[in-house]
Amino acid sequence: MNSLLMPALLLFGLCTAALAAEPPASPVLPPAVIVPPEVHEIAPDQVVRQLVDHPDTQIIDVRTEDERHTRGYILNSLNYDYFHGQKTLDALAKLDKTKPTIVHCAIGGRAQFIAVQMHQFGFKNILLLKGGFNAWSATGQAIAR
Repeated sequence: MNSLLMPALLLFGLCTAALAAEPPASPVLPPAVIVPPEVHEIAPDQVVRQLVDHPDTQIIDVRTEDERHTRGYILNSLNYDYFHGQKTLDALAKLDKTKPTIVHCAIGGRAQFIAVQMHQFGFKNILLLKGGFNAWSATGQAIAR
């Protein structure tokens, strides 16, 4: 038994040393979203002016229904959950592409992805809510429940 134990311990030691010498793996980050220059940001305090000047503006909320339920939402916003994937993209493709459209999520990442897709669908006036719904609520804007 002693003759089997010694090689096993040696092999274990070599494996442990080899693993310790390897650098830790880098975290895998999602690819960066490159927002087209035709897509512009809009600050929360500019949204009301946008809605007064362009009452036909569509507001697209790509957060989950649970996020809307627990945190509230912008009045008259339409919910197209980012996580519903192709179902959401199909629904967005049916909207009026000529109307100004404000897109938002909680902080902005999901909205950027959706804005890129909408641009590819031919939407003409896409506005990203700067800082997302979190910025909207932090600046004291009206929240529907």
